[in-house]
Amino acid sequence: MESNEMNDNKHPVQDFRFILTLLMVTLCCLGVAMYLRLKSDTNMYQFLTWDIFLAWVPYIISSCIRYTFNKKVTKLSLIWIVPMSAGWLFFLPNSAYLFTEILHSFRYFDNQGEAQFWINIDFWYSLTLTFAVAILGLLLSTCSIIQIHDVLNKLFSKYINMMVVGVILLLSSLGVYIGRFNRWNSWDVLSKPWEIVMDIVNDFIARNDIVIEFVAIVFVIQIFAYVIVSLLTARSSKE
Repeated sequence: MESNEMNDNKHPVQDFRFILTLLMVTLCCLGVAMYLRLKSDTNMYQFLTWDIFLAWVPYIISSCIRYTFNKKVTKLSLIWIVPMSAGWLFFLPNSAYLFTEILHSFRYFDNQGEAQFWINIDFWYSLTLTFAVAILGLLLSTCSIIQIHDVLNKLFSKYINMMVVGVILLLSSLGVYIGRFNRWNSWDVLSKPWEIVMDIVNDFIARNDIVIEFVAIVFVIQIFAYVIVSLLTARSSKE
């Protein structure tokens, strides 16, 4: 029992140094975004502040769920876990959504004539920023799902949990598509659920290939991220 508790304390998802590192990455990203705004005298990347905040929400919620579940489970705690789990699922796509912010590094530096936009150092600042934001989002999403997976491991069998995680990753990927292309927010799931469903149905009716292909791309990327982080956390737990 003591060895398991020691392993949990060394779990990178729970490790204070890991969280501190992500917070430092977050602050660095916001700092670079502010630098680019000041240098260009525009509002470029101002949206990142809100997007990064939303990306942290699922991780915070899953941490609360895991903390609550690891304590003595009572009827009151179960009452809290159910709405928290629903809220977590609604907000989860906001983390992986940061991966799509990479497009803005090219959006702000369009190729004009024969001008080579990659010679502009601001482009590399922009590309580095969006790449770091993408990694941050994938880490927050993956580690959040791992926390929920750990909770599920105490309730159900290994194979059921693997299927549940697969469904969660698929829903998260679909959520990223809905946010990036249909421009819906997490809270719209409660206020305008029918409109969101109709948008997706219309995309399929119109035979919009980007729906399936984009969701598949994000799904595969999230699976790779999940496997890599899971292997690293498993290795760390054994040490």
